[in-house]
Amino acid sequence: MRIAKVASYIAAAVAACCLAQAAAAQNFPSRPVTLVVPFPAGSTTDLVGRILSDELTKSLGQNVVIDNRGGAGGTIGAEAVARAAPDGHTLLMGTIGTHSINPAVYAKINYDPIADFSPIIQFGTAPNVLVVNPSLPVKNVKDLIEYIRANPGKVNYGSSGNGTSNHLSGAMFAARNGLKATHIPYRGGAQAITDLLRGEVQFMFYHYLPLLPHIAEGKLRAIAITSANRIDALPDVPVMKEAGMDDFEVSAWFGVWAPAKTPADVVGKLNSIISGIINSPGVQKNLKGQGIDPVNGSPADLLNLNKKELARWSKAVADAGAKLSN
Repeated sequence: MRIAKVASYIAAAVAACCLAQAAAAQNFPSRPVTLVVPFPAGSTTDLVGRILSDELTKSLGQNVVIDNRGGAGGTIGAEAVARAAPDGHTLLMGTIGTHSINPAVYAKINYDPIADFSPIIQFGTAPNVLVVNPSLPVKNVKDLIEYIRANPGKVNYGSSGNGTSNHLSGAMFAARNGLKATHIPYRGGAQAITDLLRGEVQFMFYHYLPLLPHIAEGKLRAIAITSANRIDALPDVPVMKEAGMDDFEVSAWFGVWAPAKTPADVVGKLNSIISGIINSPGVQKNLKGQGIDPVNGSPADLLNLNKKELARWSKAVADAGAKLSN
């Protein structure tokens, strides 16, 4: 009899939990949703975030407000979401930096990229392009390597912050070729590009779309792409493998996360809605127009990607000696 009573209590508790989760999803969202973008306005992550926020506002029937919290390679914004209430009303447009590179680069960050978040969905990927200030007498990757070797410690490369894919691309490039180049981190890509144009930094790996106008005007020179294949926007620019560097594929990626312990039904609802947004022809066209390859999938797909990339970048950071003391 006691066993039967205990079983009935457990069954009742499970049923109550399921009902509570269903009610949470049904009532979500009950107020405006905040989408934290951990980089400044005008960055690639910001552009992606605004595409999502506009469409989510239509789908959810509540305003989805962008909150730009740049700095420290995205860790400031990521930490803010990790500490937010787990009810689905605070989301993160995270990146390869916030969830795979930063944990390897920084000696300490105030969040765990796996334990402190509920993965929702991957959103897209984007390759980086290696560009130089045209004042440098270089036309290709080989020329750049030789120039830096001839000027040890005198060449700077910029990035949108410590722990970003463009930072690690530069660090790996220097380490693999035995180069002495100085990394200059910025709070965002726009600031880094400005100093690259001024010649304050001499080269940079960055998402190609914001660089295209400067490349077209001859203000910057593109010498390599970090993807596996050439891209339509820059058909004459070789990939790193063609330029003589094997196993140098670095594509930035973006994903949506909620704080850990967000109800599973809320996560499922968001995944379903965002998946539909990604698949819509208008968003597909918009993302591709921004130089982003749309990606879709389940929360488990994003979690698996995250774990795989954590292992990859931990090794890459160690090999490049790019660990930071904070």
